[in-house]
Amino acid sequence: MSQERRPTPEAISVGRLGYKRGYTSSVNTEGMTRRVVFLDIDGVLAPIRRWDRYGDLEPACVEVLNEIVASARADVVVSSTWRYGKMVVELQAMLEAEGFTGRVVDKTPTVAPGAGRGEEIAAWLAEHAVAGYVIIDDHIDMGELRTELVLTHPSHGLQPADAPRAIEILMRLNC
Repeated sequence: MSQERRPTPEAISVGRLGYKRGYTSSVNTEGMTRRVVFLDIDGVLAPIRRWDRYGDLEPACVEVLNEIVASARADVVVSSTWRYGKMVVELQAMLEAEGFTGRVVDKTPTVAPGAGRGEEIAAWLAEHAVAGYVIIDDHIDMGELRTELVLTHPSHGLQPADAPRAIEILMRLNC
């Protein structure tokens, strides 16, 4: 049985990251698989082929995500800027409309102004016990969580070759 994975105390100190430990999820976490994919969308599911054009999800990238979540029995927490102004149910419906077959269970909190995505993910992890997680993003700004990152190329998005590494990170025992 794996132990809970949480960021190191140094990575989640309130003073350094500037978030409040009182963040609570709007989602009931009972029955969660406890494996989580932190999902960016632009540059992951929506390849950025022109810097002035964003937003088109690529079905092939969605299929790779489906493989990852099905193989690892993981849920998705949206860490993308696409989460702004949207409820979890809206994010689920948006992804399902593009062929996603998994489950969106939450979105990362917005922490202090100027905080990086890694800090937002660390804030979410500080409040939720998970057995494993992977971050799928096209930016490397994850700080101490970088070892759990599958970095995509922004113009290609999530590729079949990324799936084995993502699954391996999700299934890794945290001893």
